[in-house]
Amino acid sequence: MADPTENHDARSHVSSVRRAMRLASVNAGLWAVGNGLVSTQLVTYLANEFGARGLAISFILAAPRFAGLLRLGVPALIARVRRRKAICIGAYLASAVTLCGLPLVVPAQRYFSSGQSLGMLVAAWCVYHLFEYIGTVALWSWLGDLTPPRIRGRFLGGRERWLVLGRIGGIAASALFSIAWTAFLPDAPRWQPLALSAAAGALMMGIAVAPLISMSSAQTSPSAVPRLPWRTLVQAIVDPKYRRLLTFSFWFALATGITLSAQQLYPIRVLEIPYAAIIGLSSIGLNSLMWSGQSLVAPWAGRLTDRHGNPPVMVVSLLIASSGLLFFLAAAPQQPWWIIGAYVAWMAYAGLNVGLDNTKLQLAQPNNNAPYLAVYHAVSDLTNGIAIIGGGLLYDRLAAGGSDAIALYAQLFFWGWVARTSTVILLARINYKGSARFLCANPQIAVAMVDV
Repeated sequence: MADPTENHDARSHVSSVRRAMRLASVNAGLWAVGNGLVSTQLVTYLANEFGARGLAISFILAAPRFAGLLRLGVPALIARVRRRKAICIGAYLASAVTLCGLPLVVPAQRYFSSGQSLGMLVAAWCVYHLFEYIGTVALWSWLGDLTPPRIRGRFLGGRERWLVLGRIGGIAASALFSIAWTAFLPDAPRWQPLALSAAAGALMMGIAVAPLISMSSAQTSPSAVPRLPWRTLVQAIVDPKYRRLLTFSFWFALATGITLSAQQLYPIRVLEIPYAAIIGLSSIGLNSLMWSGQSLVAPWAGRLTDRHGNPPVMVVSLLIASSGLLFFLAAAPQQPWWIIGAYVAWMAYAGLNVGLDNTKLQLAQPNNNAPYLAVYHAVSDLTNGIAIIGGGLLYDRLAAGGSDAIALYAQLFFWGWVARTSTVILLARINYKGSARFLCANPQIAVAMVDV
């Protein structure tokens, strides 16, 4: 006869896990609203107020990635403090407070030169991201302990839905606020609605911490306090399976970063779309279309990863998403609507995101996961930062040669597509046997994902 106490404990544990997963999803949704209110596009326009150009824009986009290299020290910090939950919550609160100071840089420019003001903007942007990165390593280590592996894909798919829907709300609110501000106060400085939107985003990110406070700390799990944190960083790099994941992450970050500046500048410089139109069209129309599609794809992708593994789903998703740059390639001032195709293709990133989040937890040592997660994110960020700077330098060099603007961007977008598509080879190597076996046995999956 079963012990009633054991049954009660088992039910209590299951209930606690389910509650933790719900709270983690709510945290993701609230944070995404704040993140949408302070989009990178918004910061790009703020920097434009200080006269930033191609390379400067690239540095603004890349600088937080370099700061993210410091997240390698997070496992050692957790090992010393021995309070993973407290570090996670404290870091996220600190990032929100730092972000509140970001808008103050704009009115302060009257006391400083444009270069100094731009430097302060970059510094505030980096510090905000650094605290956020610290919290993220602690959070993923924490979630890895809280979520059962057999249903983790479904949880991550649901959490991804919260992220994309929250981001739709945040960016839509930022766009509508900017449009209304311009309509009612046409003579007001252009930076004011942008700064207020950033402040509102910081407030929402602070509120997003509340669900984390109520989550179980999982303090008794083996990985709650990292062991040999610095030595384990090296182990993560030399581990064959994790090294294959890091190799893919390295090349994919390089491939996506090299065209990021061009993607940010193309609608402004070549298509000549003003801020209110870009942010309004993107949030209400294109980004809403893309993220609505991702919110449908993500839970489905999560179920597929639980059933068939991560690599097959990620390979098909990546092939579809990489084609987005081809639509940028086709867009021109006379036919800007081609960009719509890119947003449709980027719906497939939801499958890639869910698969990567699942893979980085599955391949990490379950009893000492924080160092592995720190290495994964540091490699991605460092490479992406280098690629963004390289893309900015390449853009400036091509532009200095007097090339036609559309031809210049065409080169960047074409080779960017080639680079992104080539990462499929590295992605399949993470579990090449499983990928090939799955796609051969289930060709209808690839067709279904294309139809989505």
